[in-house]
Amino acid sequence: MIGFYLLGRLTDLARQEIVSLATRRGERYKIVADRFVTVQGDDVRFYSRLAYTRVYGRVWFSTKRISDAGRLARESGLQQFLLSNQPFAIRSNVSPEFDARVGWYFDGEVNLKRPKTTIFVVRAGGRFYFIAPALEIRAKDFAPRDTKNRPYHHPTSLNARDARLLVNISGVLPGERFLDPFCGVGGILIEAAMVGADVYGIDAVEDMVLGASVNLQHYGLRGTVLRGDARSIPWTGFDAIATDVPYGRSSKVLTRDLRALYRDAFESMFSALKRGRYCVVVADRDVSPLLEMAGFYVDRVSNWYVHSKLTRRVHVCRKSG
Repeated sequence: MIGFYLLGRLTDLARQEIVSLATRRGERYKIVADRFVTVQGDDVRFYSRLAYTRVYGRVWFSTKRISDAGRLARESGLQQFLLSNQPFAIRSNVSPEFDARVGWYFDGEVNLKRPKTTIFVVRAGGRFYFIAPALEIRAKDFAPRDTKNRPYHHPTSLNARDARLLVNISGVLPGERFLDPFCGVGGILIEAAMVGADVYGIDAVEDMVLGASVNLQHYGLRGTVLRGDARSIPWTGFDAIATDVPYGRSSKVLTRDLRALYRDAFESMFSALKRGRYCVVVADRDVSPLLEMAGFYVDRVSNWYVHSKLTRRVHVCRKSG
């Protein structure tokens, strides 16, 4: 079993990226608490692609009583693992005093500054979960692909970590076909390609198409990007779609033209997507009725607060199969 302790923001979306990927892989999951999810699987490396998880790793055991930790560590093999990977550190979502207390239950050398491995103890759902080695997902791993660090950047483009979040929620797996029909300079395409997807992008503006192509090439990635109309997608058979649509923040009500653009684009996206697969649409308002009119089943809509003048709505949609 793998345990995931989430970041303290966008937790609804952080849970969703795990759920989407586990579901696509046929792995059972359990939402134990607001910031803790478990998956019945052992492919820890696969989940290194996550965006809004803080710490994750193999769950050796869980217990209601912390006093049982020493015995369970011996029975599960965690104690032997630690003796083979000294020195180690104890971290938790409880307190430094709790960490020090837990350390007494294990044999071996403890080194908080330079550990070879780390145990992360999560208190959730009335139990203590012991995760080792505790693997971190760090903001600095995404920084080289952030907007300001791309050779071609645009202020409306998502930063890498946020783009990766949407890619993961779409559930796309390595080798599958992924589409962003409003690709801009390719922020979402870059992250989809980074996880091994075969990426396709469309944008109506020639400069954006050029920028997306340059950005993909800069990071050593490949993709198909063309100038075109999201209302008339020239390809079909996609395994996943994720896109950040043009916004109409100047008005509280969608203009006729923008509403028509959404409606027609969503119909085209529906036709391009395989049955049973997911489409993630980000907008500055709830566009669920238009997605449903296009044929999608809207699983959920999550709020993503950006600043006082913008709260994104993330729509997770499914094409029933």
